[in-house]
Amino acid sequence: MSAATSLSRAELERLPRAPLREPSALKPSVWRVETPQGPLVVKDVRTSGRATRWVARWLLARERRVLERLAPLEGVPHLEAVVDGDAIALTWLPGQPLDRETFAERPRELADQLLELADRLHALGVFHLDLHQRKNLLVDEAGRLHLVDFGAAVAPGRLVRALLGRLLRSVDRQAANKYLARFAPHELTDEEARATVRQRALRRLWPFSRSSDHESKAARRRLG
Repeated sequence: MSAATSLSRAELERLPRAPLREPSALKPSVWRVETPQGPLVVKDVRTSGRATRWVARWLLARERRVLERLAPLEGVPHLEAVVDGDAIALTWLPGQPLDRETFAERPRELADQLLELADRLHALGVFHLDLHQRKNLLVDEAGRLHLVDFGAAVAPGRLVRALLGRLLRSVDRQAANKYLARFAPHELTDEEARATVRQRALRRLWPFSRSSDHESKAARRRLG
């Protein structure tokens, strides 16, 4: 942790900030906050409604515990300060959200970086579970991939990992196949294409899924 560990609510309120995400009933406000030590990302649930704030606090505390596990890992935000029960401050990571053009320039390299980071998360007992959202993948000027927003992540105990670990790992790892199928289908191996088709078939069983069939079609074309 840095010198920003002592960040208090009063100090936070005085510092310059810019919104990164508006709050919802259960999701925190997200700010870029300028501190004397440099920028931080602050997640704050204080603006949540009274009826749901206790749930928002519980979710934020869960995310905090996940981030504490990630302290040894590069390429992810680190917990810099616990402001109070309503807010935490995280490392500001450089980069822009992954887009078609960036991925298409180096598809296999970026897919491999994503898989490597996912495997390192899993080795620490953490599953991101939202890597299919491009906004959660940042690419910096040097071409390095960073993973952000661990609000949906879980760090289950040994029993759950034993029972569901393979499924949870596949959710994260399949994100790499999704980006290959969508932006560079010619780079898919036969095994990756078949995995993409299987994943889409499984997602159809989930009635609330709104995912596109684009990746599955591209994978089928790749298989001929």
